[in-house]
Amino acid sequence: MFCRHGRAEDRCVVCLREKRQKAAAQKKVSGKVTSSRRTTSAHAASRSAASSALGTRRKAASPSGGGVRVKKLSRHAGDGWSHELLPGVHSSQDALDLLRELSRARVRLDRLTADAPGPYATVRALAGGEDADREEAAWLLFQIAYYGVLEGSEPFREIERLCVRWHEDLPPVEALREAAVGPRGAHAHDRGAVTLQAYRDRAAKAGAQLAMLTPAGTDAARRFDAAYRALALPGLGRPARFELLVSLGRFGLADIAPWSLLLDAGRDPVSVAAKRAFLTDDAVLLQRRIGAFAREVGLPIAAFDLGLLNWDMRPSPTAPLGHLQAGVPAEPDPAEVTRAARALGLATGEEPATGEGEATGADEAAGESAAPAGDPA
Repeated sequence: MFCRHGRAEDRCVVCLREKRQKAAAQKKVSGKVTSSRRTTSAHAASRSAASSALGTRRKAASPSGGGVRVKKLSRHAGDGWSHELLPGVHSSQDALDLLRELSRARVRLDRLTADAPGPYATVRALAGGEDADREEAAWLLFQIAYYGVLEGSEPFREIERLCVRWHEDLPPVEALREAAVGPRGAHAHDRGAVTLQAYRDRAAKAGAQLAMLTPAGTDAARRFDAAYRALALPGLGRPARFELLVSLGRFGLADIAPWSLLLDAGRDPVSVAAKRAFLTDDAVLLQRRIGAFAREVGLPIAAFDLGLLNWDMRPSPTAPLGHLQAGVPAEPDPAEVTRAARALGLATGEEPATGEGEATGADEAAGESAAPAGDPA
């Protein structure tokens, strides 16, 4: 049959469109729902029910019953301050906080070899002895770095419980599985004594620990880098390796000193803080910016490891003070902070405790921050 348009009814575009519109209108009036719409409605109802159940669980889990609360880390608001050597910081107060934490870390390094408590005092006594005593001192420093110093009233509790002498048997797996590990420690409970034994094997192959940790090199910086590579052991991360080598240098057990932080591309908190402060994740550029900043403010590179970590830290169960003491309580040197702040055009509101011409520990430490004439290979 032909339609009013003179075409076959089943081929007329106009008539077919009118039929579809009429059918849709009838379904809407009668309340009929297509299978596709029914499926969509079922999915929406399922999502709504799931959201409601999740909200109920969150509300029940919240101590206040008010649902989940997300807290942002507080930072000082930007006040227009900027400096080319610290491109990631736009607040003068944030910059001052960084200088204070770097100074605190530098003072801690001085105290480490002067009057540090606990096992550090034992290391200090052994470091001045015969070769066998110096080997024991190095082994004790390795264990301190590996287990990590705790925060609180008993920072060396686990270290004193687990430490053994060089020729003694390593702690049993059960004791290692229950060990409390410090914030900067490397021990993993499921690894047992693998890392400790690997260190002993590597040292035995080299003939002695200090032979392994004091490789040949033209200067202290290159020797530091070589010793860092020698400590590439299973389970021994950057924080523990860096802390161990800095401690060895400070106690005079090895003629080594860092010229860079040897940061990696992982989630090491020091790396994260450095990238935030110096506004780059390029390893080479980051290294250069930290070196230039260290020379400008007169602080040693060794202080940047703990200093950057503490600057980017907030109070937590592992750091109730908002910063790590790492077994050696220390406070920033006001005179050192003031001098560093002046170099960056900052005002601290504090006058140096010493005259401009008087030398302090910071002046002696400043020389360590300079990089070698050429980058170590």
